[in-house]
Amino acid sequence: MKLACKIFGQGSSRGDVILIHGTGARAEMWMPQIKLLEDEGWRAIVPDLRGHGESEEPGLDTNIDSHLEDLFETFGDLQIDWPAIFVGHSLGSIISIELAARRPELVSMILAASLPGRVPKITVEAFRLFLGMPYRALKNSPIHRSLGWREKVLMDTNHHSLKQVVENFHELDYVSELPELQCPVHFVVGRLDPIAPALHVETMHKNLPGSTLKIIDWAGHNCMDSQPEEFNRWFLEKMNSK
Repeated sequence: MKLACKIFGQGSSRGDVILIHGTGARAEMWMPQIKLLEDEGWRAIVPDLRGHGESEEPGLDTNIDSHLEDLFETFGDLQIDWPAIFVGHSLGSIISIELAARRPELVSMILAASLPGRVPKITVEAFRLFLGMPYRALKNSPIHRSLGWREKVLMDTNHHSLKQVVENFHELDYVSELPELQCPVHFVVGRLDPIAPALHVETMHKNLPGSTLKIIDWAGHNCMDSQPEEFNRWFLEKMNSK
């Protein structure tokens, strides 16, 4: 299915950058980084994954193949300057890694933020529990409208879409073995991340020749929110290394 997709930047004097959000987010999460890209002469292409933001939820089983098929169908009309740089957060990082492994000619570099190489079982079970009564209770209460941006967007995300992430990605294990990749990969993670533990990301970095790793202190899963200046310095440094 075609995804809702926003494009920022008039032409691409430096190339195209594709930014993919994570679970329970939407394209707007990247606005601070999009502004930096526009200032530096890049074109930013920012899709909403199925069931997120402005993209529909077909109500089907959604695994990594589904997400890649959606992206390929969406990219077909956009005249992208391949190979492109992919920037992903959480699920968006997983999708970027898998796309680069299967279609290496499309990807010149990956910036992988908060890549969940192996989500701790306690985190998976906690999210499953949340998707039961707490999710429905919050969504139908006045509290929903007073939540912060991240929390509100999570609650606005289709319940089926959130459940599919748990059901189809809870057994992922990049810590033991990453897919074979030909492009440079730059990891960034918050030291306090409960979904993508820094120790797991450090192991993936060590197992992937040529990769780099930035650990941001006092940051959790959304490290671009809690430490925006440090994240954006890292982001620009890696973009300008291309």
